[in-house]
Amino acid sequence: MSSDLIMLITGVLGTLGFSILFYIHPRRLPLACLGGLLTCAVYLIVNRFVDGDFIPNLCAALVGALFSEICARVFRVPASVFTTPCIIPLVPGGMLYRTMSCAVQGDLHGAVQYGMTTLTVALGIAAGIAVGSLLTMLWVSVCKKQPSRRSGDP
Repeated sequence: MSSDLIMLITGVLGTLGFSILFYIHPRRLPLACLGGLLTCAVYLIVNRFVDGDFIPNLCAALVGALFSEICARVFRVPASVFTTPCIIPLVPGGMLYRTMSCAVQGDLHGAVQYGMTTLTVALGIAAGIAVGSLLTMLWVSVCKKQPSRRSGDP
Protein backbone atom coordinates (compact mmCIF):
# COMPACT_ATOMS: atom_id res chain seq x y z
CA MET A 1 0.00 0.00 0.00
CA SER A 2 1.17 3.51 -0.69
CA SER A 3 1.97 5.84 2.19
CA ASP A 4 -0.85 8.20 1.14
CA LEU A 5 -3.44 5.44 1.39
CA ILE A 6 -2.07 4.42 4.78
CA MET A 7 -2.27 8.02 5.94
CA LEU A 8 -5.89 8.29 4.76
CA ILE A 9 -6.86 5.06 6.53
CA THR A 10 -5.12 5.99 9.77
CA GLY A 11 -6.62 9.50 9.56
CA VAL A 12 -10.12 8.05 9.36
CA LEU A 13 -9.42 5.55 12.14
CA GLY A 14 -7.96 8.30 14.32
CA THR A 15 -10.99 10.46 13.66
CA LEU A 16 -13.30 7.56 14.50
CA GLY A 17 -11.48 6.82 17.74
CA PHE A 18 -11.41 10.43 18.82
CA SER A 19 -15.06 10.88 17.88
CA ILE A 20 -16.01 7.96 20.10
CA LEU A 21 -13.95 9.39 22.97
CA PHE A 22 -15.47 12.82 22.31
CA TYR A 23 -18.96 11.24 22.65
CA ILE A 24 -20.11 12.07 19.13
CA HIS A 25 -23.58 10.61 18.60
CA PRO A 26 -23.33 7.29 16.71
CA ARG A 27 -25.45 8.54 13.80
CA ARG A 28 -22.97 11.42 13.31
CA LEU A 29 -19.87 9.21 13.33
CA PRO A 30 -19.88 8.58 9.56
CA LEU A 31 -19.91 12.33 8.87
CA ALA A 32 -17.17 12.95 11.41
CA CYS A 33 -15.06 10.25 9.72
CA LEU A 34 -15.83 11.75 6.32
CA GLY A 35 -14.58 15.09 7.63
CA GLY A 36 -11.36 13.48 8.85
CA LEU A 37 -10.92 11.80 5.47
CA LEU A 38 -11.58 15.08 3.69
CA THR A 39 -9.06 17.08 5.72
CA CYS A 40 -6.45 14.36 5.34
CA ALA A 41 -7.01 14.16 1.57
CA VAL A 42 -6.81 17.94 1.16
CA TYR A 43 -3.59 17.99 3.18
CA LEU A 44 -2.05 15.29 0.96
CA ILE A 45 -3.12 17.02 -2.26
CA VAL A 46 -1.89 20.48 -1.24
CA ASN A 47 1.32 19.03 0.20
CA ARG A 48 2.14 17.63 -3.25
CA PHE A 49 2.17 21.13 -4.74
CA VAL A 50 3.31 23.35 -1.87
CA ASP A 51 6.42 22.87 0.22
CA GLY A 52 6.29 23.59 3.91
CA ASP A 53 3.91 22.87 6.73
CA PHE A 54 1.80 25.99 7.08
CA ILE A 55 -0.13 26.18 3.78
CA PRO A 56 -1.12 22.48 3.53
CA ASN A 57 -2.41 22.49 7.11
CA LEU A 58 -4.17 25.82 6.60
CA CYS A 59 -5.96 24.57 3.47
CA ALA A 60 -6.91 21.25 5.07
CA ALA A 61 -8.19 22.92 8.25
CA LEU A 62 -10.11 25.46 6.14
CA VAL A 63 -11.89 22.71 4.21
CA GLY A 64 -12.53 20.83 7.46
CA ALA A 65 -13.95 23.95 9.11
CA LEU A 66 -16.26 24.66 6.16
CA PHE A 67 -17.41 21.04 6.13
CA SER A 68 -18.02 21.24 9.88
CA GLU A 69 -20.02 24.46 9.58
CA ILE A 70 -22.24 22.90 6.93
CA CYS A 71 -22.79 19.75 9.01
CA ALA A 72 -23.46 21.86 12.10
CA ARG A 73 -26.21 23.76 10.31
CA VAL A 74 -27.76 20.60 8.89
CA PHE A 75 -27.80 18.79 12.25
CA ARG A 76 -28.33 21.94 14.36
CA VAL A 77 -25.41 21.29 16.67
CA PRO A 78 -22.40 23.45 17.53
CA ALA A 79 -19.73 23.47 14.83
CA SER A 80 -17.12 22.21 17.31
CA VAL A 81 -18.92 18.85 17.36
CA PHE A 82 -17.61 18.27 13.84
CA THR A 83 -14.59 20.61 13.73
CA THR A 84 -12.68 18.90 16.52
CA PRO A 85 -12.78 15.39 15.02
CA CYS A 86 -12.13 16.75 11.51
CA ILE A 87 -8.78 18.23 12.45
CA ILE A 88 -7.50 15.21 14.39
CA PRO A 89 -5.54 13.84 11.38
CA LEU A 90 -3.69 17.17 11.20
CA VAL A 91 -2.61 17.38 14.85
CA PRO A 92 1.21 17.28 15.03
CA GLY A 93 1.45 14.71 17.81
CA GLY A 94 4.66 13.13 16.52
CA MET A 95 6.36 16.50 16.14
CA LEU A 96 5.34 17.53 19.65
CA TYR A 97 6.69 14.25 21.00
CA ARG A 98 10.03 14.80 19.22
CA THR A 99 10.16 18.38 20.50
CA MET A 100 9.68 17.28 24.08
CA SER A 101 12.03 14.31 23.69
CA CYS A 102 14.84 16.55 22.44
CA ALA A 103 14.16 19.04 25.22
CA VAL A 104 14.33 16.33 27.90
CA GLN A 105 17.53 14.90 26.39
CA GLY A 106 19.15 18.34 26.38
CA ASP A 107 19.27 18.65 22.58
CA LEU A 108 18.33 22.32 22.39
CA HIS A 109 18.90 22.59 18.64
CA GLY A 110 16.62 19.61 17.91
CA ALA A 111 13.99 20.87 20.35
CA VAL A 112 13.91 24.29 18.68
CA GLN A 113 13.82 22.78 15.18
CA TYR A 114 10.97 20.37 15.97
CA GLY A 115 9.25 23.02 18.09
CA MET A 116 9.17 25.48 15.19
CA THR A 117 7.66 22.82 12.93
CA THR A 118 5.07 21.98 15.59
CA LEU A 119 4.22 25.66 16.01
CA THR A 120 3.95 26.17 12.24
CA VAL A 121 1.52 23.25 11.90
CA ALA A 122 -0.54 24.43 14.88
CA LEU A 123 -0.73 27.96 13.48
CA GLY A 124 -1.79 26.61 10.09
CA ILE A 125 -4.59 24.59 11.69
CA ALA A 126 -5.73 27.52 13.82
CA ALA A 127 -5.66 29.93 10.88
CA GLY A 128 -7.62 27.50 8.68
CA ILE A 129 -10.35 27.09 11.30
CA ALA A 130 -10.50 30.84 11.89
CA VAL A 131 -10.77 31.63 8.18
CA GLY A 132 -13.41 28.92 7.71
CA SER A 133 -15.50 30.28 10.58
CA LEU A 134 -15.09 33.84 9.29
CA LEU A 135 -16.16 32.88 5.77
CA THR A 136 -19.20 31.08 7.17
CA MET A 137 -20.19 34.08 9.29
CA LEU A 138 -19.80 36.38 6.27
CA TRP A 139 -21.89 34.04 4.11
CA VAL A 140 -24.66 33.85 6.71
CA SER A 141 -24.57 37.63 7.10
CA VAL A 142 -24.89 38.18 3.34
CA CYS A 143 -27.70 35.63 3.05
CA LYS A 144 -29.68 37.32 5.84
CA LYS A 145 -29.42 40.71 4.11
CA GLN A 146 -30.73 39.33 0.80
CA PRO A 147 -34.46 39.96 0.38
CA SER A 148 -36.27 36.66 0.41
CA ARG A 149 -38.24 35.73 -2.67
CA ARG A 150 -41.77 34.86 -1.86
CA SER A 151 -44.08 33.12 -4.25
CA GLY A 152 -46.13 35.67 -6.11
CA ASP A 153 -43.56 38.49 -5.79
CA PRO A 154 -42.15 39.70 -9.12
